[in-house]
Amino acid sequence: MAVDTSPPPLSVTELNACVSPSAQRPVKVTTFREWVVSNQIGISLTTLSMLLAVHHLYPSLAPYTTPFFQLSYYQPSQGVYIQGKDDIYFVVSSIFAFTAIRAMAIEWVFLPSAQWLGLKRKASVRLAEQAWMWIYYAFFWTFGMYIWSQSNYWMDFKAIWAEWPARGVTGSMKWYLLAQLAFWIQQIFVINIEEPRKDHYQMLTHHFITSTLLASAYIYSFYNVSNVVLSLMDVVDLLLPTAKILKYIGFELSCNIAFGVMMVVWAVSRHISYPLLLWSIFKDVPDAMPYGCYSGTTAEMISTNGYPDKITHLFYPFLDLDGPICMNRTIKWIFLSFLLALQVLSIIWFTMVIRVAVGVLRTGNAEDSRSDDEEEEELDIDSLPKDAPNGSAVSADVSSAEFRRSNGPSSARPRRTDRKALLGRIGCDTRT
Repeated sequence: MAVDTSPPPLSVTELNACVSPSAQRPVKVTTFREWVVSNQIGISLTTLSMLLAVHHLYPSLAPYTTPFFQLSYYQPSQGVYIQGKDDIYFVVSSIFAFTAIRAMAIEWVFLPSAQWLGLKRKASVRLAEQAWMWIYYAFFWTFGMYIWSQSNYWMDFKAIWAEWPARGVTGSMKWYLLAQLAFWIQQIFVINIEEPRKDHYQMLTHHFITSTLLASAYIYSFYNVSNVVLSLMDVVDLLLPTAKILKYIGFELSCNIAFGVMMVVWAVSRHISYPLLLWSIFKDVPDAMPYGCYSGTTAEMISTNGYPDKITHLFYPFLDLDGPICMNRTIKWIFLSFLLALQVLSIIWFTMVIRVAVGVLRTGNAEDSRSDDEEEEELDIDSLPKDAPNGSAVSADVSSAEFRRSNGPSSARPRRTDRKALLGRIGCDTRT
């Protein structure tokens, strides 16, 4: 008699589990980057709240927690602040504060506003990011220009170096420089937790150079030149988000005007005024700041020898703020090289903008090569059927690029041949 070796029949529950699309769908694993993005508000506010609670509940620990919340090293007799190691704590707390404020502004204010305007998911995210950048630069460029306009070096680059190496600085200048330093360090964090852009490594290089320059210039008492550099750079970073925001909300003519103003201001501030500042460093520094070593306490010259040793003197201000601080040709060229590196990056980006303009004049077609997202179409996933013909669920992660490839050349972005306004072609005209 034959033995029945076939498997026992499956129950209805087991059959449903086998054919259910949800059973076949892989479980999405949350990466560490995604976890940080989702919890950055909680992490930042929890950290700051714990510090604040310790500060108020344990008065004996106030000397250790106070530097997180207020500027340190005030000199009542002179009415100024000086540098010190406790400034690091203020920068750290400011990094957490910027992270929390940025995330709350984007998620609670700008994203809902963008969605209320009817923008799709990617466009809403981009609008929210640009809105935050506009808020930041609107405040800090205005504040920086106020400090510069009230100074003795207003529109006089040579006067920038007159008071060096005096360590005393006003409270507004100290807060401005430390907050800017915290912001740029926080920007390094931001671009590494967000989706990478085309110019990711250029931006990462820019942020590292800027952070290093700001920190080193602060320690070397180069307050004035830091204020001027930031003011010249920040105005462009204010006008570019302005143009992009106008584009997203549909004000095409206003966007064209803002983009045109941005290009002119970029050329003047970054490629005329900024090189003039670099020339002042090259030419005026040896006259206004005689080479030698100075007392970190009295700012008086203690030696005409600017090279007391081979390398260690470069780090004197980092090791002991009250110790000697030296100025020589090597130190001048170190700072000048970093500033020139920023100019090179700025030229690269401005060249990309010019390339777009040339492309418009030659072919009538333009695409902003500095960004990979502002002008891209995105697939409206909500318009797709929930289930494909074979019964499997459609993945919500389908990208517009894959959609275009799967539909052949006919679904690619059409090449526009109409010759509209130049600035509209560069970034303000919405693709159809």
